[in-house]
Amino acid sequence: MFVIGILVVFGIVIFIHEYGHFWVAKKLGVRVEKFSFGFGPKIISWKRNDTEYLISLIPFGGYVKMAGEDAVESKLPDEYAALPPGKRALIVASGAIHNILIAYFFLIPVLMLGISRYDGTKIGGLQKGFPAEVAGLEVGDRVISVNGIACKEWFDVVKNVTEQANLFPEKPIIMEVQRDSQILRIPVMPKLMEKDRSMFRGKKRYVIGIMPQEVIVSYNFFQAISEAGREYIRMFRVILISFKLLFTRQVSFQELSGPVGISRMTIEIIKSGIASFLYFIAFININLGLVNLFPFFILDGGHLVGLLGEKIIGRKPNKKLLEIGQIAGFAFLLIMIVLVTYNDILRILTERVSR
Repeated sequence: MFVIGILVVFGIVIFIHEYGHFWVAKKLGVRVEKFSFGFGPKIISWKRNDTEYLISLIPFGGYVKMAGEDAVESKLPDEYAALPPGKRALIVASGAIHNILIAYFFLIPVLMLGISRYDGTKIGGLQKGFPAEVAGLEVGDRVISVNGIACKEWFDVVKNVTEQANLFPEKPIIMEVQRDSQILRIPVMPKLMEKDRSMFRGKKRYVIGIMPQEVIVSYNFFQAISEAGREYIRMFRVILISFKLLFTRQVSFQELSGPVGISRMTIEIIKSGIASFLYFIAFININLGLVNLFPFFILDGGHLVGLLGEKIIGRKPNKKLLEIGQIAGFAFLLIMIVLVTYNDILRILTERVSR
C-alpha cells in the first residue's frame, strides 16, 4: 500500500504537469508526437490521431514530445518552433500553472472529510521542564496576549513570544491567558534555543514550550468550495515564506528533501488517512509548480527566461548556446538531486543512530 501510495503521489503530480503542456500545445495547434507517463522503456503504448501515448517503466517523470521542439527554425505551422515566443511561453508555463491551480480542487474533498485546525490560541500541550510548565501555564489555557500584544491566531503567539524575547532577553514575558472564566497574567522566562534559527529574520529563537490545541473540522460541499479558497491561500503563503527563508539563508539547505524524503513523508501521511493524503498531494503540486518556474536552465522557468530574451532581441538564440545551457542545467539539476538525496539519507541515519 505504501509503494502504491508513493507512486500515486508522484504519478498524479507528474501527470497533471505534463498534461498541462500537452493540452495547451494541442490548443495552440502544435502536433504532439509523444505523450509519456514515466521515463525509460515503454510498457504499453497506443496511437490516437498524430500522438503516441506511452506508459513507461520509471514512473518518477514523464514528457511531452512536440513536433519541431528541438529545431531552431521551422516553416511548418504545426511545429513548436514555428510559434512566436509568446505562444511558446504559454506552452512552457502551462505545466507549472496546472500544478499550482489544480491544488485547489484537491482541497475540496479534504475539507469535506475533515481537516485538522488549531483551536485559535488554545494551548494543547506543554513540554516537560520548559518555562511554560514551570511558570504554571496549563493545557486548555487560551492565550489572549503576549506583553500586552493581542494574539488572534497561533502564529501570533509564536511571533510575539519570539519578538518580545528578542527585545527583552533578560526579562520574563507576560502571558495573558483565559482559564475557564478567569483572566490570568503569568510571567514566563523564555528559553533560548542556541542552535536553532528563528523563522523571523534576524531573530534568535526563543521558546516557552507550548503546543497548539488541534481540532478536526469538516464542511459540506458548498462550504468546502469557499473554505478551500482560504486554505489554498494559506498553503500558498506558507510555501512562499518557506522559499523566502531558504533563499535568505534563515533555513539551512540541509532542510530540503528530495525523492527519498518525500517518499518517507508519503508513508507517514498515508497512515494518517485519505484527507491528509489528498492535502499532501495539493501541497506537492504547488511546490512543484513554483519550483518549475524558478529561472534555472532545464526547468520551465529557465526556458521562459530564454523566450523572454528572444522576444527582446528579436531572434532565436544560437543552437550551440542552447545546447551548452541544457548541459549546464542538467548538471545543476543532477547535483541538486544528489545533495537533497544525501540530506534525506543522512537525516534518516542520524535518527536511527540517536534511538
